[in-house]
Amino acid sequence: MQIELLNDFIKAYENAYEKRFDSSFEGKIKTLCAKLNEPFMHLSKELSKEFEELIFSLEKNINVAIIGQFSSGKSSLLNLILQKECLPTGIIPVTFKPTFLHYAKEYFLRVEFEDGSDIITEVSELEKYTDQRKGIKETRSLHIFAPIPLLEKITLVDTPGLNANDTDTLTTFKELRNTHSIVWLSLIDNAGKKSEEDAIKANLKLLGEHSICVLNQKDKLNEVELENVMNYAKDVFSKYFEKIIAISCKEAKTKENYEKSNFELLLKYLQNLDGFKIKHNFVKRKMLECCEILENEIKLFDEIFNKLEKHFKDYELYLNECFERLNSQIKILNHEILEKLKSISERISKEIFESVKEKEAHFFKQAKTLFKKDLYVKYNYKTPFISSDDAFLAMFYNSDVMSKEFKKNKNELIAAFDKLKLNLNEIFETLQKDILLFKARFSNIQKDNEFQSDTNFSELRVFCNASDEYFLKDFKNILFENILELDIFLEKLDLKAFTNYENATKLSLSFFSRKINESRSFYELDSSQFSLFYPKKSEIYERVLTELNVYEFEALLINKPIITKIVKKFFEQNKALIIEKTKLIDSKKEELKKRMDCILEVKKALKELE
Repeated sequence: MQIELLNDFIKAYENAYEKRFDSSFEGKIKTLCAKLNEPFMHLSKELSKEFEELIFSLEKNINVAIIGQFSSGKSSLLNLILQKECLPTGIIPVTFKPTFLHYAKEYFLRVEFEDGSDIITEVSELEKYTDQRKGIKETRSLHIFAPIPLLEKITLVDTPGLNANDTDTLTTFKELRNTHSIVWLSLIDNAGKKSEEDAIKANLKLLGEHSICVLNQKDKLNEVELENVMNYAKDVFSKYFEKIIAISCKEAKTKENYEKSNFELLLKYLQNLDGFKIKHNFVKRKMLECCEILENEIKLFDEIFNKLEKHFKDYELYLNECFERLNSQIKILNHEILEKLKSISERISKEIFESVKEKEAHFFKQAKTLFKKDLYVKYNYKTPFISSDDAFLAMFYNSDVMSKEFKKNKNELIAAFDKLKLNLNEIFETLQKDILLFKARFSNIQKDNEFQSDTNFSELRVFCNASDEYFLKDFKNILFENILELDIFLEKLDLKAFTNYENATKLSLSFFSRKINESRSFYELDSSQFSLFYPKKSEIYERVLTELNVYEFEALLINKPIITKIVKKFFEQNKALIIEKTKLIDSKKEELKKRMDCILEVKKALKELE
């Protein structure tokens, strides 16, 4: 059952995304469009629609747009082609929507509205829908149909003047992006002027391979002036246009001047356009432009992921620097802690040693002579003794000097650990700052071209928004775990040593008091065999070291330094996480590479396409 479902899925996928087309130019374009439209590419609806329109354009007439600055005579030129005054002319901008000129057996006008409706009406009604001064239903596009043979082969497009207003200019760009060729109409007075060249440069994206420049109002110049202007215009404009033609719409309106108007030269140029070749080149160019948009999107994403990756590379270098510095500091700290413990032990042992006093003592022993065998002889001697309670009171209650000193040592120890924990926290905060800045910068990134992928940008925003979850949470957990281990060790050190000094003193006093008393008992039994115990300073010191667990902590601080081990583990865990997080970034970059390989493959095929 599962195998059948899998086979059904594979067949459905092949039907949807692995369609096979014939070897014609159109078939090859369809194949490349299908390749770019595979699921992993996440194409936008706009781009998918663009590909559909490009394929459909191969079956339609080529579109030739007449563009130029306001009052350059576009409408007058088209009226001459239409052989009828169809398009309104005026001293204010009148064409506010592109007007398409198609072939039909009769003249008529089709108006498409923004709400999707349309009407068929007389061409004479055109002004009603083109005059910006009249409040009418929002028009999307205008279509004039006329019985002109030229229009059987090409569709002409009248456009708003590029300098009429910003809205009309934007409309021109939007409507003409799929125009195959351009007739740039300019007044002959502006030929070669910087202002005209600047306007051309600003609209280079609209110019195709077979665009021409038409200079209107040549009737204003004599032959010498015209020749000079044409030579100058060719020097300036030839890099933008395939051909430069000077005409006079005014002369073309009269039979006697029609021939010298050069209008017929323009018509022949339009009639001789190779529609087949133009459409093929146009589709290739547009698809290459779309590929470039997708390629730039991937480069943008790759740059973003590279920035993120660099944060981790910089963090790793920073970790190495910090480890060397902290490791040296911890070695010093370990010895300082041990020295403090030994200092405390030495201070206590000194006080205990000084509390050992000597006093008169005696004991009775049966006489050994025959005549005094029932008598007891008194023996006097001097014995060491320690008054544990008095010594303890003298050290810690009658004077607060020692308590203050020990408290100072404890506070210094806590401050040293706090500084160490602060250093670890600062290391984490370095990464945290970079990741949060990365999140702030890219979590709301928007596409700047409608052909860019909505899905890819959405996924990138989600990824960036979750970057603290993806990249900070685990590092933060490591920080907390290691700081907790440091706190546990500090607590152990505090309980067993730094706050245990009073108890250690009591135990040490009790130990030596007991040993002295035991030695007295043995001495009184047989003074010839046993001696009194006088505690040495070194013995007291060793006992205090034991009661303060100094030897245990010496092993934990010097022989097998636990603080060093904890901090080393913190750095090792951070480095392991860097590898793990870098793999996540690499997986994202692999997705980009897969898309880029697909785009480059399509680009290569397009360039080789005939």
